[in-house]
Order: sequence, then C-alpha cells, then structure tokens
Amino acid sequence: MAIKRKYIIITAVVLCIIAIAAFAGSFSTKKSEKFFVVEKGPFEASLNCKGEINGLVATPIPMPKILGDRELRIWQLKILDLTQDGKYVKKGDFIIQLDASQIISGMREERQKLETEEADLKNAKIDSTVRLTELREDIKNAKLDLEYNKIDLEQSVYESAAYQRKAQMTYQKAENLIAKKQRDYQLEQNKLKMRVGRSEERVKRSKEKIDKFQQAMQAARITAPEDGIVIFGESWDGTKYSKDGNISTWSNGPPIATLPDMSEVLSETYVKEIDISKINVGDKVNVSFDALEGVVINGDIKSIARVGEDHKDFDMKVFKVIIHLDESNDGLKPAMSSNNDIILASEEQALFVPINAVVSENGEDFVYLSNHSNKQKTPVTTGVENEAFVLIKSGLQEGDKVILNPLLEEN
Repeated sequence: MAIKRKYIIITAVVLCIIAIAAFAGSFSTKKSEKFFVVEKGPFEASLNCKGEINGLVATPIPMPKILGDRELRIWQLKILDLTQDGKYVKKGDFIIQLDASQIISGMREERQKLETEEADLKNAKIDSTVRLTELREDIKNAKLDLEYNKIDLEQSVYESAAYQRKAQMTYQKAENLIAKKQRDYQLEQNKLKMRVGRSEERVKRSKEKIDKFQQAMQAARITAPEDGIVIFGESWDGTKYSKDGNISTWSNGPPIATLPDMSEVLSETYVKEIDISKINVGDKVNVSFDALEGVVINGDIKSIARVGEDHKDFDMKVFKVIIHLDESNDGLKPAMSSNNDIILASEEQALFVPINAVVSENGEDFVYLSNHSNKQKTPVTTGVENEAFVLIKSGLQEGDKVILNPLLEEN
C-alpha cells in the first residue's frame, strides 16, 4: 500500500513539473511574439490572378458568308462532325462538316421552280411572236387598203366635188387607221417585251439561287485556311461547338474557330475593381502554368480595360488585363491556364513590418513603438503589402521595435 502511495506522489510531481515547463514555454513564446524589430531587407509584393493564354495573332475561321445569305433562308445548321479541339492542322485540313440536308432540300425546290419559270418564259416568247405577227399583218393589210384608197382618190378628179370630198375623207381615215395600228403595235411590243423580260429575270434569279445552293453545298465542309492549332468557338450559351450541336449561319458572328500563332503569347486575366488601382501598364509579371511544372516566363502588362464588366466567376466588377509574355515555350497550348503574379513592389533593401503591427484610424496608419515599458504611437506612411508584411515608406527606422496586435495588448 505504501509503495502504491509513493508511486502516485512521484507521478503527480512529474506531471506538475511538465505543466510548469509547458506554461513557461508558452509564456516565453507569447512574449517573443509580442514585438517585431524593424530591419532592412528584400521585400516583394505581388497580385496573383488566374488567366488564360493564347497567341498574339490568331487566324479566324468564320462561318462561310454564302451560308448566311438571306436568300437561302438557312438560319442554323447541325454539326455532323468536327476535328479534335486543340489539334494541330495544316492548311486545307478538315475542320468541320455541317449538315447539308437543308441546302439540298432548298436546291431541289428551286430546281422545280426553275422548270416552271423556264416554261413560262418559253410561252411568253411564243405568245409575243404570235401576237406581234398578227399585228404586223394587220398593218400590212391596212397599208394595202390605203393604196386602194389612194388610187380611188386620184381617179376622183373626174367625178363630182362631193365624190372627191368623200374619197379624200376615206383616204385620210385609212391613214389614221395605219397610224393607230402602228401605235398599238408599239405598245403591244413594249408590253410583251416587259412580260418576256420579267420571265427572263425570274429565270436568271432562280439560276443564280441554284448556283448559291451549290456554293453552300461546298461551303458546308470547312477546312483550315492556314497551319495552326484548332480552338473552337462557343455558341450563344457559352458552350464549345461539338458534334450534333447547332451553329448559327450568321456570317458576322464570332468565328467558328481560330488558329492561334503561339510564337508570341498573351495571357488574358481579370482583376477585381478593388485591386485595379494597384497595377499599371508596363508592370512586370511572373507567369507560371499548372500544366508545366517549373516553367516560369516573365512578361509585362500590355493593356488594362478602361471599363469594368460583370463576370460569372467574380462577385464584383472586374477589369480585363492583357499580359504579354517575353518568350514562348513548346509546351504552351491555346486556352491553357496561367498563374499571373503581377509585381506590385520589389526592393532589395526596404523597411517593412508585419501587417498586424499597423493600425488604421481615420484614414491614417500608425504603429506602436515599444520604448522600455512605454508605448509610443507613431504615424507611418505605408506602401503595398504581401501576405504577411506591409512596406513602410516613412515613419520608422531600422532597429525600431514595434508592438504586434497593439490594440489587443491594450485589452
């Protein structure tokens, strides 16, 4: 029993010693974390944003203009087949095959219409020939009558004055009749000419439309205009074009696909409106890639959008930023994700303090210096910050001891 009691006492003493040591270590650690001694050293701050790379120059593959011709009345076509997105192709290689059934159906209807129009034209020409022949025959007969009346007029000199007057009037009437028949002939000729002309125009338009359908048939198979990597565009709902999907024939719309030239590369990214004032055109950028481990390429900001926009991946306005990479890499592919670290500040010798040492009051920044047992509130001018530290432009000097979390210390 005495041995058991002795064992319990020894155990309790050991536990007390461990607890005291732990408390002392905790106190020592807490005390060491209460201050930060200002020193000069290298400081860098950056703004990280995800982006997507692409070639500086890209050859667009638009919807063939003939397919968007309103006269054909084809508003959208089904995609029967297409090459693999991201595949390298050469000039003339297959890109996409569109369903031509609407084109074939339209051309068949137009051919039937052409047959009718050609038949109407043939009939119009026959009718014109027959009618004008009849009118010319009437004029010819009227001229013969005029000759008879002329002879009668000439012989009337041997007759009475009344007969001479009658012969004169008959001759004038025959002349007037010929003039009328000639005018009627001219009017009928113009009328029939217009009828034939309208028929010829309808036949011409129908033939031209059939020719357009034939061009559209050929255009339904789209090939690469240049060498490059195929990047397909998106439909109105934001989805990539794919097999069995529909595509609008609007020729002024976005391209069906592009062939980027990856010899010069850009990264397109978006910066939140709260951060946009921190960056400027020309700022240096370190660009890395999830798909290429260890590859980092330098670049700089080429342009910053003047107007913010809404974006589905952000809960506030963002500004589009274009970054130009100083060089390319064989492993870079269009639409590959990039990590863009925009350098906000990079100094070899700078003063900086932990973020939790700075207090903001009424738009001004302060730190609390530790001077033996006293606390001295000191205004400072801050610069950019990184994840842990903030740059101090003025107000402190090397060796100053600032208090961490000074407001908590007061409590």
